[in-house]
Amino acid sequence: MGQDVTGIWLAGAGIGLGSPIPTRIADQLRGREFSSFDAFRKAFWVEVGNDSELSRQFNQQNIGRMHDGYAPNARYNDAIGKRKVFELHHIDLVSEGGEVYDVDNLRINTPKNHIDIHRG
Repeated sequence: MGQDVTGIWLAGAGIGLGSPIPTRIADQLRGREFSSFDAFRKAFWVEVGNDSELSRQFNQQNIGRMHDGYAPNARYNDAIGKRKVFELHHIDLVSEGGEVYDVDNLRINTPKNHIDIHRG
């Protein structure tokens, strides 16, 4: 399903569980089959890059990255070591029965927040 988003979509990526998957993007991915989570992630970022409303929130470099299937860069202060791009986080861990491709089980996180979530 995804969630309706307003304002700056990834503003919440650095807090709590992160930013939800927008409904528009979930709709674009629905019904498609993916050979791996990497393939899903690439398709996800391509769809974000192709979305006229969401892509306006990124600079040209990050739009180019998304068109190539890569996550956009997070802010310098939100990066940790070599982890410099936004990351997909499973709310319910896949190892504990969480659905891999369920967009309602996914959030977008900064690397720093993603690490903090898993530290507990």
